[in-house]
Amino acid sequence: MKVCITGGTGFIGGPLCTALLSQGYAVKMLSRTDRAQAPGLVVTAGDLLEGGEPLLSFIEDCDVLFHCAGEIKNTDLMYDLHVHGTGNLLKAVSEKINRTGQGFHWVQLSSTGAYGRRTATSQTVVDEGFSPAPVGEYEVTKTISDELVVSFSKIEPRFTYTILRPSIVIGANMPNQSFFQLAAMVRKGLFFYIGSKQALSTYVHVNDVVRALILCATHVKARGEIFILSNDCPLSEVIESIADVYSVSKPILKVPERILRLLVRLVSPLIKLPLTNERIDELVKRTSYSSAKLKRELGFEFQQSIPSAMPELLDQFLRKSKSKAVANND
Repeated sequence: MKVCITGGTGFIGGPLCTALLSQGYAVKMLSRTDRAQAPGLVVTAGDLLEGGEPLLSFIEDCDVLFHCAGEIKNTDLMYDLHVHGTGNLLKAVSEKINRTGQGFHWVQLSSTGAYGRRTATSQTVVDEGFSPAPVGEYEVTKTISDELVVSFSKIEPRFTYTILRPSIVIGANMPNQSFFQLAAMVRKGLFFYIGSKQALSTYVHVNDVVRALILCATHVKARGEIFILSNDCPLSEVIESIADVYSVSKPILKVPERILRLLVRLVSPLIKLPLTNERIDELVKRTSYSSAKLKRELGFEFQQSIPSAMPELLDQFLRKSKSKAVANND
């Protein structure tokens, strides 16, 4: 099987390229430069925002596309990349299908953010039956991108898709450092629980996301489906595992949620606090995401729980941080 991938140098796309190459797939990556990043990887110069012939060249001879490109920082670029970029790529796929008469499978990397934000205290299990209700520019534009893909499949029977919606993806190279900031708080003995200890963590390891994406490309039952991927567990289990890794005392302090929110509201206009109402929402949430459909339909199983992944994950992050510090000093 010949595959092509957008976002192939990203946090998820990079490991996906590596995994595909190791499994013997012919892999082509779209990049604004034409420099190969790994042995055996073919790089096509092109830009999703420009479309045209470079995108046709990119998908030529490919059977499956992994659409992993995404903008997570600059909100001004999100609509163009997620919506216009997806539209340009779909146009190229349409031309390819009409020219060759061959089918094409599209694997879309999305997000559970498509289902919106649930109230912090609600005990809800979100599954694929929930209607999209995204909040925020990233979530809204990624959901529009999903809808473009689904809509195209309804007018082009030779086009199939699978959409994978992971929750919060963690790994040593994750661009959002909030998880490692949380781990640092535990290491320094500064972490405390907010309210009760019934909050849930909704993380999924990047390696499991890569495995699920490949399943979405290769399993016949994946076609025309949307799957959620989240390796949920009690937040306390993650916190205690982090404490074990650092050989520090497990946090036991609990601060009433109402008092903490009041403090944040009063103090935040005066000084910048590391704790915001949005961060509090994450630390008290009781909404979980069900991966039951992915397990049932595709036979997916997580390689390990999030707490059991802590020793390796934190060690990888430490080694990466030391290498970066050495490089900055040279």
